[in-house]
Amino acid sequence: MTIPKFRSKILKWYRQHKRELLWRKTSDPYKILVSEVMLQQTQISRVLPKYKQFLSEFPTLKTLSQASNKKLLKIWKGLGYWRRALFLKETAKKILKEYKGKFPKDSRLLETFPGIGPYTARAVACFAFQSKDAFLDTNIRRVYLHFFFPKKKKVSDKEILKIAQKAVWKRNPKAWHYALFDYGATALKNKRINTKSSHYYRQSPFEGSFRYFRTKAVRFLLSEEKVFHKTLESFLEKEVKRIKKSYSPKEILSSLLKDKLIKKSKKCYLI
Repeated sequence: MTIPKFRSKILKWYRQHKRELLWRKTSDPYKILVSEVMLQQTQISRVLPKYKQFLSEFPTLKTLSQASNKKLLKIWKGLGYWRRALFLKETAKKILKEYKGKFPKDSRLLETFPGIGPYTARAVACFAFQSKDAFLDTNIRRVYLHFFFPKKKKVSDKEILKIAQKAVWKRNPKAWHYALFDYGATALKNKRINTKSSHYYRQSPFEGSFRYFRTKAVRFLLSEEKVFHKTLESFLEKEVKRIKKSYSPKEILSSLLKDKLIKKSKKCYLI
């Protein structure tokens, strides 16, 4: 398939099937960044109510930068991958301090911010500033694999991006990438196309994973002002035994301390 035909097909489909999502109605880079960070490995249905709540509590970079970690994590609860919330707060502080509250438009600069990788940087640059740089996520990758690599296996992102960059609809890169998102997420929803990608991996079940026990610990602390060392360690030990895993409470808590998700005083753990 030629790129002009491909682009025409995707845009024609999009005009009839596009999804109306809150973050698509803004060009505010702060609101777009919040949505993109929330959507990392998280379903839209879970993000929608949290996105509203988050922006209601933290409508600006300044309000986010001044939030306590405990309040921030309480709002974030239910989305998982807790570090993302702290990365957003750190990014807000950096933009206020180093850029006087103005978002950089260059995706390479955005990549230097906490927790912002190549995909998120290019997505924000596109949706906020109409950057013409191509980028890939699970859904967009699925579209290119379907149309341009129907029989090939172990396709690298480098191969896909060569085509993706040529295919960008220069008149409206924002609409173009939303169209790719929607086509991959709905028209190709039940097709196991991404297994052809050399970057494909199957995510392990959440329950019983190391991340599961980290979440248990954070939720326990969010429900209390502070918790004695033995109380939290005993709670985690029971959870680990219940699911028959070999993680130690100290291993779990050490990882949370390292990521600055929790603090440890002389007698207690707290957020």
